[in-house]
Amino acid sequence: MKKLLMLTALLLAVCAQAQVLKVAPESGAVKSMKRMPAKKTITPTDNQMWWGYYFGDKGWSGVGTGKAETFDCAILVPANHELVGASTINAIRFYLFESANVSMAKVWISSSLPNDVDAADYVQSIEVSSLVSGPNEISLNTPYSVNNQAIYVGYSFTIINPEYAIIQGGNYVPNSLFLRSSESITTWGEVSYLGCLGLNLLIEGGSYPSSQATLVKFGPSVVEVGSSVDMPAEITNEGKDPITSLSYTITSNGNTSEEKTIAVSEISFSSTVTVDIPVEADATEGSVSKTLTITKVNGKENTASNKTATGDLRTVRKLWPRTVLIEEFTTEYCVFCPEAAAGLASFMTTYPDMASRVATVCHHAGYNSDWLTIDASWYYTWFYNDNGSVYAPAFMYDRYARGGITPVENRQSGAEGYKSRVEPRLAVPSNVGIDLVATFNADKSKINVTAKCERCWDFSQLPARITLFLTEDNIEAHSQSGAYGSFTHQHVLRAVSEIWGTELSWTNDKASYQYSFTLDSSWKNEDLKVVAFVSGYDSTDPANCTVENAAVCTIGEAGEEIAGDADGNSDFNIDDVMMTVSYLLGENPKGFSETAADMDESGTVDIVDITLMIKALRDK
Repeated sequence: MKKLLMLTALLLAVCAQAQVLKVAPESGAVKSMKRMPAKKTITPTDNQMWWGYYFGDKGWSGVGTGKAETFDCAILVPANHELVGASTINAIRFYLFESANVSMAKVWISSSLPNDVDAADYVQSIEVSSLVSGPNEISLNTPYSVNNQAIYVGYSFTIINPEYAIIQGGNYVPNSLFLRSSESITTWGEVSYLGCLGLNLLIEGGSYPSSQATLVKFGPSVVEVGSSVDMPAEITNEGKDPITSLSYTITSNGNTSEEKTIAVSEISFSSTVTVDIPVEADATEGSVSKTLTITKVNGKENTASNKTATGDLRTVRKLWPRTVLIEEFTTEYCVFCPEAAAGLASFMTTYPDMASRVATVCHHAGYNSDWLTIDASWYYTWFYNDNGSVYAPAFMYDRYARGGITPVENRQSGAEGYKSRVEPRLAVPSNVGIDLVATFNADKSKINVTAKCERCWDFSQLPARITLFLTEDNIEAHSQSGAYGSFTHQHVLRAVSEIWGTELSWTNDKASYQYSFTLDSSWKNEDLKVVAFVSGYDSTDPANCTVENAAVCTIGEAGEEIAGDADGNSDFNIDDVMMTVSYLLGENPKGFSETAADMDESGTVDIVDITLMIKALRDK
C-alpha cells in the first residue's frame, strides 16, 4: 500500500509539471538557438574531454513556465560512471536563451538534489555581466573530484521577464533533466521526457577513448545503372575527440574496395549523425548487400567494437524524380486551420522549386464536416489510426508514417516546418513515373484523364494502385472559424476515381489508366486540377499505404499537348522522330514525352509510333 501511495504521488507530481511547463514553438529566437553551435572557448587537453547527455546535434529548444522566476536545473551522473566516475570536473558548460534577461546565475554540484542550492557540496556564483546568450563555459575555481559517487550537476538562474528559459534538446535519456522553480514548480522533479538539459562537463583524469566511430546502420538505397548514390550511414561518436574525417571500405560479393577517406562535418562526443557514403551502382540490375567498415577516425584506427554494418543497394535501369502528395484535413469549423493554410502557402512561395514538385489536396473532414465535405474525405480519416479519434488541422506527406503508426500528423509552424517534411521526401527517388494528361470533352461536361505509368519495381508484396483526385482552387468560404475577414479555400477535393485506388495492370513494366470525371456546373473550370498518385493499400495497416509518386496538371495545360511533339517544344517535326528513335534505342533522352510520342495511344512507344509520326509529317 505504501508503494502504491508513493507511485500515485510521483504520477501526480509529473502531471502537475506537465501542466505548468511549456515548450517553445518553432519560431523566432528559438530557431536561432536551434542553429547555435557550442562555442569551444575551452579546448580539452589530451587527458580531458567534454561529456554530457546531449550536445545539440539535433538542435535546441526551450522550456518555460510563463513566469519570471528562479530556475534550478540539473543532471544526474550515476555512481561508478564509466567516464565521469574516476574523473575530476574542471568546468561546466550551460546554455542561456537570452543573457540580458538573467539577473542571477550560479553552478553547483551536490550528492543529492538540494533543498537550498547554496548548501550544495560545491557552489560557484557567476558574474552576470560575463554571461552570453548561448553556451557559457565556467571554469571551476576548485576542480571537483567525483570519486565514483552519484552526483547532481546543475545551474540556477533568475530571469527578469518570462521566456522559454531552460534550454534542452534531443530525445528522452534517463537522468538528463531535473527541474525546480521558485514559484511554479517548487519541488524537484525529473522531466527528462522533454529532452536533455543543455549542460556539459569538462572532465579530466579518467580513461577516455579517442577514436571510436560506432556504425549504427547503413543503407538501404536505390541507384540507376551507370550512376552512383550516397548511401546513408548512421554513425555515433563514442570517442572524446570530435570526428572530422572517416576512412572506410565497402565489401560486396566477397570483394573489398580500396580504403577511401572523406571529410565530415564535425561530430562531437555522443552525437549520432547520418553521413553520406558514395557507392557506385552495380553493372546489372538487382539487389546486392554492401558491408561498410569504418576503418579509421581522423586518420587513426577505429577502435569501436561495432564498426561494420550491412545494407542493400538495389540497382535499377531507371528512377524518377518524386512529386510529394500533401493531404490536409480541414473544415470551416476548425479555428486553427487558417493558420495552417497560411503556413503551407508560405512554404509554397518561400521555396518555389520544392513547391513545383508538390501536389496538394484538402479533405474537408477531421473536425466536423462542412459544405465542401465529400464522402471520400471521411473514408480517409481511417489513416488517423486512433480508434476513431480525429482532429484538424492535420497533414499527410505521401501517406508516409514517420512514427510507424499513422501517416497523419499535426500542422507545422511556418514555411520551415513544412519544408522539414517535404524536403526529405523529395530526396527519395521514385520507383514509378507518371505521365498525366487531362482534357475537357467537347461540351466541357467531363474531364478525360489518361495516366501512363512506368515502373522499375515489381510491387509484388503490395500491388501498386492508382488514384485520381479532382481539386478546385479559389473557393470563397461561407464562414471560416479562426479567419479574420474573408477566407479563400484552396486545393479542395471535389471528386475521386476510386477511394482506395485501382490496381494497375503492367505489361513490360508499363501501365495505362483512363478515367472521366463528370463536372458540376458550380465548379469553375479554370480552377480545376487533376492529381494522380500511385500507392499501396493495406487494409489492415494505415502505416503501410505509402505513396510511391504523384503528378498534377491543370486541365488547360494538359489539353494543349501536340500529338507527336516528343520533345515538348510545341512543334511537331523531324526532331521529334529522331528523339523517339533514340528512346527506342534505350538512350532515355532528356525531356522525352511518352504521351506525345504514343501516336496510336497503345500505352507503349514502339516502331508503330515511328511509322505514324513519319506519315503525319508527310501529310503535314
